[in-house]
Amino acid sequence: MKSSFLEKLLERAPRVGPVELQTHLTRLAEEKGFLETLFNTLQEGVTVLDEEGRLMYWNRSAQRLLHLPEAIEPGTWSLVRSLRGVDWKGLLQERKSSSGTLEVSYPETRMLHYALVPLDEEVGDGPRHVAVFHDATRERAEARSAVETGRAEALTLLAAEVAHEIGNPLNSLHLQLQVMEKDLRDIPGKSVDKVRSSLEVCRQEVRRLDGLIARFLRALRPQAAQKQLESAERALDEGLAPLKAELLDRKILVEKEVEPGIGPLPMDREQVQQAIYNLGRNAMQAAGEQGIVRISLRREGDFAVWEFRDNGPGIRPEDLPHLGRPFYTTKHGGTGLGLMIVQRIAREHGGDLQLQSVPGKGTTTRFLLPFSEKRVHLLEANASGGE
Repeated sequence: MKSSFLEKLLERAPRVGPVELQTHLTRLAEEKGFLETLFNTLQEGVTVLDEEGRLMYWNRSAQRLLHLPEAIEPGTWSLVRSLRGVDWKGLLQERKSSSGTLEVSYPETRMLHYALVPLDEEVGDGPRHVAVFHDATRERAEARSAVETGRAEALTLLAAEVAHEIGNPLNSLHLQLQVMEKDLRDIPGKSVDKVRSSLEVCRQEVRRLDGLIARFLRALRPQAAQKQLESAERALDEGLAPLKAELLDRKILVEKEVEPGIGPLPMDREQVQQAIYNLGRNAMQAAGEQGIVRISLRREGDFAVWEFRDNGPGIRPEDLPHLGRPFYTTKHGGTGLGLMIVQRIAREHGGDLQLQSVPGKGTTTRFLLPFSEKRVHLLEANASGGE
């Protein structure tokens, strides 16, 4: 071992008087207390391990990050009990340096960067290693958020371009239908009435598609919510209005329940209508032909809650964490953009989107908006799954 102040003191101990010895011991205690205070102020978790992986020293951050019990003695707790997925014992016995990233799921999900370095000196009964842990949870979340933001912006541009290109032929169709209607005026006969009726249906569908594209573009376009006090029930009715024809065509039973006296709340009505339309359409598509969709609007504490329940096949639990990502969908031919839009609208309003699903029994989607300005976490996934 290399020389140190303590070694020199021990060598001189027989020749040192009581007063001088007490002075040196006091100095050692002060230095030890200073170092302990210093280590305990670090945000990184610092641990000293023996060759078996037992913790011989740790600071407060390590106790927090590794979820160590409050009252444990040095040498009685193994690092393997806190962190799995790394061959700690092999690395320690071979005295290797190592670094990497681990995901800790208990007592809360964390991403930890670690660095394991062997000490040059043996301390006590054998060799020691220093393991330093850095909580990278926030950094990883911010990086993921930046990637998702960039992806959403790229998708917004792509979707806007596609919607624009679809709008051009729709305008042409609308004009051609007007020309056909004008030409039919010069043709006598009752059979023409059926053609006129079909033309009117086509014109209505073209107008509906044109309106859907306009709503889609407004929902995708990055813009601040223009909030005013609006009726929650009115937003519900106007959001569901474009779905009425399709609901009738599919013979889907819609049960709607609105709690009286909910009152107005601050919202961008067009954005909220778009969210309700997307959630209603999801429920309708999940229910399928002759299915059942239950829609309710009620107040829960400081929030207005629009709830959509379907009796469809439900969603597998493993799909739930991925919902809301662009192009991740459980529906045949879906894009995943609908929930992405709803999430953005909920976030901009300080609201929440909650999903519950039981495979084989159906899905419940809850869209919450506050009656006063506040911010809450988005997309809270419950136990069984969601849509």
